[in-house]
Amino acid sequence: MTMKRKLFLTIIALITIQKLYSQSANWKYIRPSNTGLGGDYYQCIEVDRCGNKWTGGYLPFWSQGAVSRFDDTVFTCWSNFDGYIPADRVYDVAFDNNDGLWVATNGIGNGIANGGIAHYDGTTWTQYTSLNSPLPEDDMRGIVVDHNNNVWATFLNVQTLAGGVAKFDGTTWTIYTPGNSNLQSGSVDKIDVDLQNNIWIGSNLGLIKFDGFNWILYNTQNSGLSNNDVTDVEYDETTNKIYAATGISIDIYDGTNWSHINNSNAPVSTTGLWAVDARGDSVIIATLGGTYLTYIYDGSTWISHQEPNHTNDTRIDAEGNFWTCGIGVVSKYDGVSWTEYNSKNSGLTGMFNDDIFVDSKNRAWFGSSDNGGINMFDCPRWQDYNPYNAGVWPQPITYTGSGTGTTEDSYGDIWMLFSGVAGGAVQIPNGDVNNPAAWTVWENVNSGISLQFLSRAAADQSGNVWVGYDDACSVSKFSHATNSWTNYNLFQLGQITCGAGSGIESIRVDDSNNVWVCGLAGLAKFDQTKWTFYSYLNTPMLQGFVMDIAFDTLGNKWIATESGLYKFDGINWTNYNSSNTPMFGDWVKTVLVDNAGTIWVGVTNQTFPYPSGLFSFDGTTWTTYTPSNSGLPEKYVERLALDTLGNIWVVTASNGCAIFNPNGVIGYSCLDKSLQNCTTTSISENNVNAGNALTAIPNPFSTTTTLEFNLSETKNVSISITDVMGRIVKTIPTNYLQSEKNKITIDLSELKSGIYFCKIYLNENRQTIKLIKN
Repeated sequence: MTMKRKLFLTIIALITIQKLYSQSANWKYIRPSNTGLGGDYYQCIEVDRCGNKWTGGYLPFWSQGAVSRFDDTVFTCWSNFDGYIPADRVYDVAFDNNDGLWVATNGIGNGIANGGIAHYDGTTWTQYTSLNSPLPEDDMRGIVVDHNNNVWATFLNVQTLAGGVAKFDGTTWTIYTPGNSNLQSGSVDKIDVDLQNNIWIGSNLGLIKFDGFNWILYNTQNSGLSNNDVTDVEYDETTNKIYAATGISIDIYDGTNWSHINNSNAPVSTTGLWAVDARGDSVIIATLGGTYLTYIYDGSTWISHQEPNHTNDTRIDAEGNFWTCGIGVVSKYDGVSWTEYNSKNSGLTGMFNDDIFVDSKNRAWFGSSDNGGINMFDCPRWQDYNPYNAGVWPQPITYTGSGTGTTEDSYGDIWMLFSGVAGGAVQIPNGDVNNPAAWTVWENVNSGISLQFLSRAAADQSGNVWVGYDDACSVSKFSHATNSWTNYNLFQLGQITCGAGSGIESIRVDDSNNVWVCGLAGLAKFDQTKWTFYSYLNTPMLQGFVMDIAFDTLGNKWIATESGLYKFDGINWTNYNSSNTPMFGDWVKTVLVDNAGTIWVGVTNQTFPYPSGLFSFDGTTWTTYTPSNSGLPEKYVERLALDTLGNIWVVTASNGCAIFNPNGVIGYSCLDKSLQNCTTTSISENNVNAGNALTAIPNPFSTTTTLEFNLSETKNVSISITDVMGRIVKTIPTNYLQSEKNKITIDLSELKSGIYFCKIYLNENRQTIKLIKN
């Protein structure tokens, strides 16, 4: 990317106006804030009854964020800019008896006084704020659902430190504050519910318990609480104990006695003990500040883990995995190794992107300008190839995070370009992203040429791959026939296609196998034998940037330049610009011809206030698309691509990508926004019935696994195994089982690898656990 383009993108990023996007059949949006973890900063981590992990990520600069679900394979996001949740910061989530989702949000961290509670029943999102409900504040801190399906949420005004507790029974709101009740403090934070339906709240004055009638305050003077500032409270349903994080200690209350985890009896720090979770003998403690250590006790041994930054929340899932979330990362510890999930390995890695390419398998490849490398979207899954992906995906180029271009050659190989002082090209044979051992990384030494500062890529019909340079007036060709590289210095050929010190903006191949190279001062064509050059010196084109080129079925070349759109039929030149079309400006950044022969262009006017947009031309009529009259996410369009289904992919300057189809986007039902139903007979934060906890050991497994569960009385039990579509693939025969701990080994060797759900029916009750077969 040239310095001029970088400066322009910086300016427009600063003046971009955000807006909310109603759901439209014609537009879908792809951004870091609605893919993967939904952003860079994470406030909470929870686990539902299906075993899905839920967190909330946000991007402060854009005031965008999402609540995100992770099923161990796919991330699904519901973002605030799409209108699902009322603010960008998700502070807590909870699940009701119907497996509905409740989200506590706020946006005050970005200087925007909005927030509130969002509820999703699997079909409809409902928002509750101070504008449409009795909620006195929109800054929500914690949320939980009790055993009667009442929703309880804490709220706080960060300026006055005045807050309280809200209760919602589905119809009526009840607000508790120190002014209208016996609630002892308005500075409240996390909240939980125990098996007896008592509500427990962390506050700045101590640990508060509400039994529905009485407010009871536990503090340093009347209890074993170590410090009155309680930042987290968690109930362990397996032991019936309350855990409170107080900074200097984790205090444990069993209803009668207090015990403690602190520096005097455990290898934990003396301060910063911020969040806690417990399951039986296992405990995980997160720290805020200090050395950024997470502490885990697995029932016999303490370990510590170095986090990259502050940790805000912790969780232990039903399989015994330990989870943390905080600034920059969500981490998982399975008892052996750590896995880190972040915005650079879970979705689109940045708002700024250089390129978009859609391959023959309809996989979309993004070149990230935000150190995110190359991002591959195989709906609904993402793979991100960059040095910052924590090893979750291959890191073929470890010395630069600048991914610039992608193409697919006639052999089916995918090529990814990386730019930098030490750049390179990565060849993926047959496009097989799951076999990184077969990938080839081409760089200066093994190619015999310079492969630094690569910008664009294209493949011709002869099996050759062409790459352009960002800072040089040249292209290089890789030949499959000879497995070798050749460089063509276009400036030395005596032509001003690029201009000294300039670079290549686009490379395209037409149906006649001509290779067209767009440079910063002209256009070059290679007919597989010789080069022909077109510039202001020998054509009607004005001097300036040539940004892109596309071809229609009649053989016309449509050329995007700094002085408008040119049509070249091989003899005649026609210029379309702001004086003879509705286009707002003359700088055409990108051009595309769709399957119907309609021409699409992204146009920018470089004069303030920079009127810009997306335009289409069907040969007779021009149509204008702007953020004000369409779902275009912003007015600056940088790159266009067409997928195999006829959808148009629109890469914007600073708001990610949009998928657009005037007749309705098709083929992306894989973006499943539904909720799984895993109803059990009791509400439990980690979604395991306290009396009949169901586990599978081992899980994942290869052929067999053993189900373990407790029965309080002799019951008739039926067990079925379903696939991800809900279809029963196996039933497990059982009889009446005794009131004790039961173990049943099931053999699934006949099933293929993948995710399944084991559903166990105990008379009228049902529990579900996810099974992962390797």
